Amino acid sequence: MAGLGHACEGCCGQMPEISYPMEGLDPETFFFEFQNLLYAYGRKSSYLCFQVEREQHSSPVPSDCGVFKNQSYHAELCFLNWFRAEKLSPYEHYDVTWFLSWSPCSTCAKKIAIFLSNHKNVRLSIFVSRIYYFWKPAFRQGLQELDRLGVQLDAMSFHDFKYCWENFVDNQEMPFRCWKKVHRNYKFVLRKLNEILR
Repeated sequence: MAGLGHACEGCCGQMPEISYPMEGLDPETFFFEFQNLLYAYGRKSSYLCFQVEREQHSSPVPSDCGVFKNQSYHAELCFLNWFRAEKLSPYEHYDVTWFLSWSPCSTCAKKIAIFLSNHKNVRLSIFVSRIYYFWKPAFRQGLQELDRLGVQLDAMSFHDFKYCWENFVDNQEMPFRCWKKVHRNYKFVLRKLNEILR
């Protein structure tokens, strides 16, 4: 049976209640929160679009997907708390993909690292629109630790934004139209991320 309760030993600790994912974002929120701007003023929320692929007895199982927004906790910890309580089983293997409006802060990175160290059956890929405080050593070290644990870290490209638009946004069947400088800003974020992970 999936779900290990509100907290498993050595993991992220006890949280007061489980936050459940939203089914999707409205287009205005997506465009405002996920723009890969070099200086993203006024964007104090973090959003996490996720997809969970799992295998049970070597057979693929339909994936779970949804969106978390930071509430009392950052979006990453909201996901881990929900996933641990509702989905996680020691008898299955999981490929988890996150699309994040901001990269994890130093505290979240530490808690993600603890979670992954305790759950070897979970593989995590993180695609970020922007890097949170990329000039601060503690935030850089947090990303470096995730990289050492085998987390795939990458910048969100045009194709990732389009994928999110098609799969996590209530887009009313409208095609994705990206913002200005999306490609140039992607290269900047990717360069900064590569500098950190070197």
